[in-house]
Amino acid sequence: MKIAIDKNFIYKLFLLSVMVGNTIAISFAKPLEMNPRSFSIPYRIVIIVLSVFIIYRERRNISFKNISLISLVGFWIFYIIKLIYSFNNYSFKQDVIILENEDIFRILFMNLLPGAALLCINYNKVDFKSITKYCLFILCGLLVVNYIYGYINLDHIFSTYYIMYGHIGASLFIISLFLLLFCKKDYKSYFLFFCLFLGLFNVIQSMARSPLIAIAVSSFYMVLLRGNKKYLLYAITLLLLFVGLIFLHEQYGDSLITSLNRMYNWLAKGDTSSREPLYRGALEIFNSNPFVGGRILFEDGVHPHNIFLELLMATGILGLIIYFIKFLPVFQNASIFFNINKSNIYYKVIFALFLQYFTLVQTSCNLFNIPEFLYFSSIIIGISYTAKTKRIE
Repeated sequence: MKIAIDKNFIYKLFLLSVMVGNTIAISFAKPLEMNPRSFSIPYRIVIIVLSVFIIYRERRNISFKNISLISLVGFWIFYIIKLIYSFNNYSFKQDVIILENEDIFRILFMNLLPGAALLCINYNKVDFKSITKYCLFILCGLLVVNYIYGYINLDHIFSTYYIMYGHIGASLFIISLFLLLFCKKDYKSYFLFFCLFLGLFNVIQSMARSPLIAIAVSSFYMVLLRGNKKYLLYAITLLLLFVGLIFLHEQYGDSLITSLNRMYNWLAKGDTSSREPLYRGALEIFNSNPFVGGRILFEDGVHPHNIFLELLMATGILGLIIYFIKFLPVFQNASIFFNINKSNIYYKVIFALFLQYFTLVQTSCNLFNIPEFLYFSSIIIGISYTAKTKRIE
């Protein structure tokens, strides 16, 4: 007897897994006093299984005409070759060398495989309205639990880097603002405002600069999309007030809020949080071999903290071109994301979340340890490719 599997349910489960699944996975270890790998490994297995299933079911959509898929696969094959070459021909600290196989595993099974699966989906069949709703409730619920736990134990529940902790709040803020601007009738306004300020509080508490910049960029995009001069004036006014608050905090706040201190140092002093030597080092490595680049990481395993500089340093001009060719459908169908009256309104919140992680990779994370950026990249590319080919089943 043949078992029928609802493809739309699989789509929804997979998209929720790549959008908020990791946030759920990293929320258990600390409260339960367990090793984070006890939850991250099952999460990875779920992603791998769903990816393989989707690629198999959608194998007829795999085509040499899909330049984005060719770009994705071609780049990561090229990068793995460069990774192996780098570890065999450059010096690294021992604790970096032992991670070589783990890095290759991450690239193949947490970056390439899910990224390819996301490009195979027919997004005309995806219910982004319910996915957005689930993301909102999951992120809100986790952060409420987080602060109840924090009140009791003076800690937070997430086993993650402080910058990524801030981006959990940024995601909730962006989704809440989007729903307030475009889908307010479907929710209670007080609940959306609660989520908005809960997310913003989490961003500020994280002590990171990147999430603050990310919500500013994504918010500006959504206000422009709204196309209302009144909202644009409100946004500019709030931005100026926030900048004023940063400077007032520096003068009278006694360094109470670290994230505001870092924003002040960036705005007033051009401080890059010790990244300037990394930028110079990356450019020196790139200049030594502009076409295919040099070593993929510095000797201590540190990366340049900027996606463009890292691409140039590790893969040269060739790698930079191969990497960004996959975005061609997005440029060809930009109206999907910049015209409020065209296509599914919920495509815009996905693009706003993509902008969040695109902002992040300008200042933090390396090419293969920030899968959220790859996932949201693949989703907006997949949406664009679906619109371009008008796939129907």
